[in-house]
Amino acid sequence: MKNPLYKRVPRELKSDFGKYIALFLFLCLTITLVSGFLVADGSTLSAYNESFSKYNIEDGHFTLAQKADSKWLNDLEDKEDIKVYPMTYKDKPINKKHTIRIYKNRKDINKVDVMSGKLPKEDNEIAIDRLYAENNNLEIGDNLKIQNKNYKIVGLVALSDYTALFKNNTDMMFDANKFTVSVVTDKGFNKLNDNGIKYCYSWDYNHKHMTEDEINDKADDIQDEVAKTGMVTDFVKEADNTAIHFAGDDMGGDRVMFIWLLYIIMIVLAFVFAVTTRNTIEKESSVIGTLRASGYSKGELLRHYIVLPVVVTILSAIVGNICGYTFMKGYMAGMYYHSYSLPTYVTKWNGYAFVITTIVPALIIFVVNVIVLAYTLSLSPLKFLRHDLKRKKKKKAVKLPNWKFITRFRVRIILQNRSAYIMMFIGIILANVLLVFGLMMAPLLTHFKSEVMDSKIANYQYILKAPVDTDTKNAEKYCVRTLENDNGEEITVYGIEENSKYLKDKDLPTGDKEVLMASSVIEKYSLDTDTNYTLTDKYTHDKYKFKIKDSYKYPATMAVFMTRDEFNKVFDKDKDYYTGYFSNTKIKDIDESYIASTITEQDLTVMADQLDDSMGQMFIIIGGFSIMLFILVIYLLAKIVVEKNAKSISMVKILGYNDHEASKLYNTSTAIVVAISLLLSMPICNYIIKGLYFAMMQDFNGWLTYYVAPYVLPLTVVIGGLSYIVVHFIQSKKIKKIPMSQALKDME
Repeated sequence: MKNPLYKRVPRELKSDFGKYIALFLFLCLTITLVSGFLVADGSTLSAYNESFSKYNIEDGHFTLAQKADSKWLNDLEDKEDIKVYPMTYKDKPINKKHTIRIYKNRKDINKVDVMSGKLPKEDNEIAIDRLYAENNNLEIGDNLKIQNKNYKIVGLVALSDYTALFKNNTDMMFDANKFTVSVVTDKGFNKLNDNGIKYCYSWDYNHKHMTEDEINDKADDIQDEVAKTGMVTDFVKEADNTAIHFAGDDMGGDRVMFIWLLYIIMIVLAFVFAVTTRNTIEKESSVIGTLRASGYSKGELLRHYIVLPVVVTILSAIVGNICGYTFMKGYMAGMYYHSYSLPTYVTKWNGYAFVITTIVPALIIFVVNVIVLAYTLSLSPLKFLRHDLKRKKKKKAVKLPNWKFITRFRVRIILQNRSAYIMMFIGIILANVLLVFGLMMAPLLTHFKSEVMDSKIANYQYILKAPVDTDTKNAEKYCVRTLENDNGEEITVYGIEENSKYLKDKDLPTGDKEVLMASSVIEKYSLDTDTNYTLTDKYTHDKYKFKIKDSYKYPATMAVFMTRDEFNKVFDKDKDYYTGYFSNTKIKDIDESYIASTITEQDLTVMADQLDDSMGQMFIIIGGFSIMLFILVIYLLAKIVVEKNAKSISMVKILGYNDHEASKLYNTSTAIVVAISLLLSMPICNYIIKGLYFAMMQDFNGWLTYYVAPYVLPLTVVIGGLSYIVVHFIQSKKIKKIPMSQALKDME
């Protein structure tokens, strides 16, 4: 026979509609956000992974100071069993501060994905990176002026070896705003002069089925052969190529973050469900006692009370997944495509996303509710009939000081509802962690840029291909070299004049292998002064041990500083050796063909600019989501407090208190808890975020100084307070609807 208890389910839903709609919305929003992200992440990651074989991405490349001899290339191919492809490119300035990297059309390796338009066929046609075009409002049909000649944009493309637009593999961050890659016809390429030309060669293994160790050994052999030429200026294995792997690594990291976010929210929400379910049992204790006395088993009642939480969860998951697979998926994918030059996107079914956003939440909520219900329903029918759901003897009420009656009354409310208020405190912490993170990132990037500008060495840092003299006033010679630390992160080593006018505040140490360590390295790796720090040359594998004498505030890059004399001594260079110039004015008497690169203010802040541009939307989503989370958690738990005390509120009204005064008694108690929770959560949030930030930045190439703007924490408290005001008005209406007759019900 059909269980008649199921007829109560619609009535229960109707009577507690506010609670269940809040739970539904909260679950639905969470699953929409996570499902949309995971589908977008999985689809873009799939397109990225497939691009390696689809577009035949290189296994590595090297750059020589001059064009390689064809016989030497053939010998290299035969000896190492590889195929080498010329990938010569030319870097040209456009739009004054922008750089365009021009390649010939690719047919065999690192192929081009045409996103819209077509590949160039005429000498004056060009296809440029889609993301750069988007960031600079360029469209098909527009013209680009290169070397005083107009090139017509005929296609927007993604180059498979530039999913992240890194100008150099050593750069801390890619730059999709001021740097782009492009392809032209062979004739169009040859018509450009050779200023900025780089003789780059990509290789492809003839045998693809090799282990990771075999691939590394093979790459090392190739590197040794290339190094014998004495002309190598760059050597990058495919696994070390940030332009290829940065996007894929970033997507993987984001995925883990969102999955943990889902689990944390689900656990908190499961306990909220449990608290609300227990509150329902307390309200209906006499009914449950009667049913138990009438012969209904604990199992039948448990199945009855578990129905609504499970149904709400499943409906939330279905609606959330539908929203995730539609508009949220497109929004999340759009954020990736606004950051990276990924190949064409195709939505793919994500079974993993379905499991963790639908089955896992349902299981978590089911298990937690079953445990709470089974524990509560194990009480005797008599206890339910008496509304006595406590297992231990009633403790004596806490003796309170001789405060005013109203104050003592509110304290009693807080003590009697402490379980709900503890959950409220946990929910506020979670919401505020998300909100603070969303609010802090934009000012953190602005602060970083300000620090970089304040601590810059010079307005211009020139790196030369070969030593060239200049008559530019105040230009100062320096040396620079890139090494790696034990974590494989590249550290720039500067050799600067002993009494340099460009190094501010600190004097360079003059002892044997003594260095100043940039604050960025000190902070990231928690280094101490007067300790040794080992760096390695990634080409020769030579190790150099330096002694850290002091730190130097230089957040722009991971670097160490020593005197030029000591630099030349350590690296076995001539006494007069140098690689570039510091200058506060532009050097005009050195031909561009002798300049390898020029570092300006824009280059130093490119990391912050790019993060702000690509992650700005994510900060907005996190901030908005955390506010909704805050409102829903406070609403649910404040609602429980009001419902749990409905009889007391009714009695208060009988004693002569009007609706407004009754609301002040109970809502003010909740307001006090919210206010205290907001204030106590700030240092806790700051501690949690700082720990998460430092852990997150360990996998990041470079370092952004941790900074929380002074207004962020107060603003979080204000936003929390304003959010509570919304809940306050809703609960005030609920208190107004409680009739005086409520106190006369279930009287013993």
